[in-house]
Amino acid sequence: MDFRLTPEQELFKKTLREHCEKNIAPFSREIDEKENGIPNEIVKGLVDLGVYGLTTPAEYGGTALAGEELTYANIAIQEIARAEMSMSLPVYTLLCLGWSFLIGKYGTKQLKEEVLPKVVSGEYFVGINTTEPGGGSDIANIKTSAVHKDGNFIINGEKAYISGVREAFEQRNGGHITMVRTDPKAGHKGFTFLYVPARLPGTTYTTYKDMGRMGLSTGGFTYKDVKVPDYCVLGEVNRGFYLNMEGFNAARILVSAACVGMAEKALEISRDYVSKRMMFGQPLAKFEGISFEIAEDHASLEQLKLYLQYAAWATDTAYQEPGFMTQRQLSRIISICKMEAPLLAVEIARRAMMHHGAFGYTKDCPLEMAMRGAMSYAVGAEGGYHIQKLIIAREYIGDVAVPYR
Repeated sequence: MDFRLTPEQELFKKTLREHCEKNIAPFSREIDEKENGIPNEIVKGLVDLGVYGLTTPAEYGGTALAGEELTYANIAIQEIARAEMSMSLPVYTLLCLGWSFLIGKYGTKQLKEEVLPKVVSGEYFVGINTTEPGGGSDIANIKTSAVHKDGNFIINGEKAYISGVREAFEQRNGGHITMVRTDPKAGHKGFTFLYVPARLPGTTYTTYKDMGRMGLSTGGFTYKDVKVPDYCVLGEVNRGFYLNMEGFNAARILVSAACVGMAEKALEISRDYVSKRMMFGQPLAKFEGISFEIAEDHASLEQLKLYLQYAAWATDTAYQEPGFMTQRQLSRIISICKMEAPLLAVEIARRAMMHHGAFGYTKDCPLEMAMRGAMSYAVGAEGGYHIQKLIIAREYIGDVAVPYR
């Protein structure tokens, strides 16, 4: 058993941190305050380091190492989130990595050839598109429908609270992996995952005003008789519900990584500030009310980081060794990370703001945008706090603990 990163992983982490501190951190406030706030040059810099190819095989232009895809992606997202604390760039990147990973596993050859090289090169954004106006976590109640006709799926319906709407339609191109109902009589066994390219005729979209993560758009889609070719199916028709679980497991690892990276940087900022800020003739760190809070946060964060590394390793290993661990077993491990990470990140940012006093409430300090960004993952994105509890209860106690069964 070895808890260390390999020398190659350590070198990647060191190189990426240096790049992010120099080329991303100085622009984090600008990213947070502008629509379409992620500059092309920043994406290009990460492309040059191979970041957008970490979960894509070499045959499609990627840099993935078989059996280490999510381990490397976990490292990358943590480092990006340390530098860009509003969560806009980390979320943009983790969506591309997590959902292109699913395309690489289950997409048709034509779909992989069409999409993956352009994600790797930064030309395409790839996101996830399941939530509807009536709710997000109740996947079995999705109403967006698709009827197969003449080599296409004809989609009608509405999606809501989707990340990367403007990026896919205006800023770059790409598309969203979309859950649709293809067999109305089959319950959860009647859903299909389709990659829906942006800008298809019949697609309209809107955007929302969020409290945080300003540099990445959030919005919704309306589909009216939208034709999606057969080759855009992921896996098998009517098996989308199961791929959804697998895809969200990968995405939740990377969401947790973003929260961990941001929280680590916020805690360092707080540590350094209280070590120097004088109050009543001594540093703030001398006061146990502050130093003990930092100690508690540090302990919680270090435990979570290690468990998250384990979750990424276990997921990579499960793909390489069938039977090593089931998707449901992985779901428990990953949901523990996703349950803890966003709220811990929000709490660390909040405490750090309080340690800074009035300065922490200003936009001269990055902590307020960090707290706003992390909150998006506490309230629901990629499965909210209470949904993760339901998953953990189901896998630890058994199906008897699930209220909707």
